[in-house]
Amino acid sequence: MFGVLGCIGPLGFYNSMKQKQKREIMDKLPDFLRDIANSSASGMTIYDSIRSASEGDYGQLTEELKMTVAQLSWGIPIDEALTNFGARVNTNEVKRLAITINKALEIGGNASAVFNAAAKELDQIRRVEQQRRTEMSMYSIVIFISFFVFLAVILVINGTIFQAIYDLQGKMVGKAIGNIRIANIDPSEVKTMFFTFVFVQSLGGGLLGGFMMEGRISGGIRQAFILVLISFLTFKILF
Repeated sequence: MFGVLGCIGPLGFYNSMKQKQKREIMDKLPDFLRDIANSSASGMTIYDSIRSASEGDYGQLTEELKMTVAQLSWGIPIDEALTNFGARVNTNEVKRLAITINKALEIGGNASAVFNAAAKELDQIRRVEQQRRTEMSMYSIVIFISFFVFLAVILVINGTIFQAIYDLQGKMVGKAIGNIRIANIDPSEVKTMFFTFVFVQSLGGGLLGGFMMEGRISGGIRQAFILVLISFLTFKILF
């Protein structure tokens, strides 16, 4: 149990932190692209537009922009700098965006129009993602509620039906009812059995709930860790 918690806990929270950073970058990136478009429309070169826009405050995005500006100042071509930017952010949307911008600039497209179109595309992607997360979060909540209901049912069954059996088995063990001989029920084995049920439910429910919210199975690792930890503490304290 501690091995499972020790493995999925740090991994889950690290993955959650990285996903949060990527979402913050995606939220700020359209504003940055619009700033580049506005600077380009005023007559600045693309390099000057990127350098000027990068001086703003874009949260998590700022450090990546500074790296891109530094690469451009070293003489790295803009298409390579944008490709490197997409690789560092490491999201499919930004990688595709970098390719699209590079192709548009390569064929001589208007820089201001290209960056404005890229900003609109990212805005659309962000709205679709937010809508998906909102819709899927309802299903995830149902999964998490189901877990707590299942855990409560297990506790009630153990505290009522099995507790009554434990109270009676001392008097009844070894006796027979008809041809049926009553055997002893080991409470520790029952506890292990119930905990196995809850453990599987918490691990599977956490992974599935996180997958539905994040769109990737790794997004459920943190939720799985939390549910497994709740299960462990509940059995330690209440069972």
